[in-house]
Amino acid sequence: MSGEASITGLTAPHADGLACVLCGADYLRVRVPHVPVRRSVTGSQVFACLGCCLDDARPAAGDVRR
Repeated sequence: MSGEASITGLTAPHADGLACVLCGADYLRVRVPHVPVRRSVTGSQVFACLGCCLDDARPAAGDVRR
């Protein structure tokens, strides 16, 4: 794992990479392109929707959490 900070305080679906950490989209129900943004405290990758969520997160890249 790299030196990037882990995201804490996530729900189980967020921490398992099954939901967007910004808008909460459920990737098992909604087909939306998404990209990894960080890791949860368990080491799993966490994701944000490609497009508006990721664009909204970029100015605050140090705080990509909900």
